[in-house]
Amino acid sequence: MRFSPIHRIPFTLKMSTFVIMVGFTAISSQSFAKNGDTQTVMELIQEKSEGLALVALKNNPELFTDYTDQDGAWEKKSDRTWCSGFVPGIFWYLNALSDDNTWKKRAKHWTEGVRSRAYQTDNDTGFQIFDSFGLGYTIGGENSSDYKSVLIDGADTLVEQRYNKQIGAFRSWKQGVSDPTILPFEVNIDQLMNMELILWVGENANKPEYTQMAISHADKTWANNVRDNGSTYHVVSYNLKGEVVDKRTHQGWKDDSTWSRGQAWAVYAYAMYYRYTGLDRMLARSEKSYQYFIEATKQQTNDWVPYADFDAPINAKNPRDTSATAIVASALLELYQITKEEKYLNDAQAMLVSLSTAQFLALDPSYQSILLKGSEKWGEPEVGSIFGDYFFIEALYRWQQYSPTTLPDNFGL
Repeated sequence: MRFSPIHRIPFTLKMSTFVIMVGFTAISSQSFAKNGDTQTVMELIQEKSEGLALVALKNNPELFTDYTDQDGAWEKKSDRTWCSGFVPGIFWYLNALSDDNTWKKRAKHWTEGVRSRAYQTDNDTGFQIFDSFGLGYTIGGENSSDYKSVLIDGADTLVEQRYNKQIGAFRSWKQGVSDPTILPFEVNIDQLMNMELILWVGENANKPEYTQMAISHADKTWANNVRDNGSTYHVVSYNLKGEVVDKRTHQGWKDDSTWSRGQAWAVYAYAMYYRYTGLDRMLARSEKSYQYFIEATKQQTNDWVPYADFDAPINAKNPRDTSATAIVASALLELYQITKEEKYLNDAQAMLVSLSTAQFLALDPSYQSILLKGSEKWGEPEVGSIFGDYFFIEALYRWQQYSPTTLPDNFGL
């Protein structure tokens, strides 16, 4: 589906305000003044994304990023960063949201920059390869044998170097070690997200055994990383018999506290699993994970954006994390597509509206990310994150695809 070019949206609002009453608070969203006119959210996104390509990364397909510094400048990283796939992914989504072929050129440019990641020992191969080659193949019109072969190779690498049949799961971390029988064998909640690559290849390359491996991983994660109330442990360690030997956190406050972005990964991933498998238990898991996420968020704030840890004291060590909200907003649109329950659509809209306010949107041109107040983990400062921007844009794309209603005019969709 092709939409009206973003840059052709007329400037019709003059700092007008749209107030939406959804969920637990009223949120005001407005268009933003620029040179005497107004700027829509989508125009701001385009401007920031152009700056990402030309200013921050200097049109170099070997440069990527994960976070900004505290002043808002993107930090340069190689393709080894777990976030490298989000850069071309942003451009693939902008290509789908506009008729500007420049975005496709940029998407292909940086997709080539991550090609080698399909053959590296990395638990985030799914993020790196599916959000680049996968999006190019599925929504970018690049459904070539070349792109498909890279996707298959990336899945093969993950299976061969990360999957342990005795444990029934894919190992996280231990970068550089390609033998999945070497300890420690840890599984983080994030790893669920990388399984889309495995599921897609299982479905599209006649590898049903890959689908079963991904399902086993999801079941194992639910059994041991998720508590009875739907909250999540970040990391679970196994011995080679498949027995749990430890549960801890790497990015939360305490070992038994709940990292908000980890909770967001669970909401998103289990909805994604349902799309590929049709298994009712996957849908139920996504919904239960969301129920915990939203109730815990309400305990912390009334603006839909949680702090990095749901259990930690609200102080300078517990930053906000807009990426968690962006991830969940995108997941809710998938849940709405599956269930047609309006509560998911309403909550997604409220989250997108909140993220588009001056509190969370980087209106300062010198601040290079789209969203403010992201975070790597508890104890770190609030910064911009490339994955927060990616999932915010993905959520807007999904809104166009799935929603029967429109967002406020100032979004420019």
